[in-house]
Amino acid sequence: MRAICYTCPGFGMFDVPEVHIKNEDDVKIRIAYAGICGSDLHIINGDIDEFIGVKPGDKRVIGHEAVGYVAELGPKANTKGLKVGDKVVFYYNYHCGVCYYCRSGKENYCENLQLCDWVMSDYIVFREQQVFKLPDDTDMIKACLIEPVTVTLHGIDLCNVRAGTSLLVTGAGGIGLLMTQLAKLSGAVRLTVSEPVAGKRDNALKAGAEYVIDPFNEDIGKKAMEITDGRGFDVVIEASGAPQAIPGCYEALGRGGTLEFFGTYPPDTEISGIPLSGMKALSFKEAKLIGIFQSPYMFPRAIDVYKNLDLSLYTRNVFKPEDCIKAFESQKSGIPQKTIFDFN
Repeated sequence: MRAICYTCPGFGMFDVPEVHIKNEDDVKIRIAYAGICGSDLHIINGDIDEFIGVKPGDKRVIGHEAVGYVAELGPKANTKGLKVGDKVVFYYNYHCGVCYYCRSGKENYCENLQLCDWVMSDYIVFREQQVFKLPDDTDMIKACLIEPVTVTLHGIDLCNVRAGTSLLVTGAGGIGLLMTQLAKLSGAVRLTVSEPVAGKRDNALKAGAEYVIDPFNEDIGKKAMEITDGRGFDVVIEASGAPQAIPGCYEALGRGGTLEFFGTYPPDTEISGIPLSGMKALSFKEAKLIGIFQSPYMFPRAIDVYKNLDLSLYTRNVFKPEDCIKAFESQKSGIPQKTIFDFN
């Protein structure tokens, strides 16, 4: 079968052995579409070899944003009513369900978490626990965005965004615009996006932002105070993955506010530009700095919520797997909101 693999170093499309059902509750899925995530760019750059468990010379299928059709069911994959041909989406982790974190509703911290077969291939095999059925009339290429919606939805939850929360997003890439739309749906006000690319600022306004900032030519802190009547934002979500954006995010944050680091950052990046003394100190603001790790129990909600989002910008840059080199170069350019592989 075809598979896009990271070869540590390098990447490309390869012919690899087809995967098969091993466990009684396995579900074999034929992939329809798979999207490139920002983390996939870090994988092919070799930035997170330790996290994904590869060493020089290994060949590993990549990708975790996908949608497909049930091709085969194990004899005990019978708790969700799945049948061959069903449209499905899936969580790329398998959690044990019995450790402290799983029993506390935090499956993303599972002590026995397994990163399963990744999804840029003709077929994958996941446990039934990880698979979620979609309606028969689902537009499959748009459903490829459900996994990114799960993690951005978790990000919105962690920031406690509700009606009347003033909010700034930095970065209007794929994740930034999903954050913007979900924040709008959650009732965020004075919704602002900071983005250096003019076309992406336009996209942010179309996605529901009330204000946009050009961080290369405008002072984010000053603009934030103008927009919020001198108070700063209740929530700032850093979604660009650019370390140089962090000081401006803190400047824009109001007292008692929450600063969420959502981007995937270069190796060895550390938080800088946040004072610990003086009138702008973290303690003076009583600010909260938070990170985010994956998307526990988000799929049922995301399957309903994604239909309320404008995903038209995300489905325009489509490649065949055979053109994976061109596809990754296109995504690296920063121009498309999303790049998707068509495995049909």
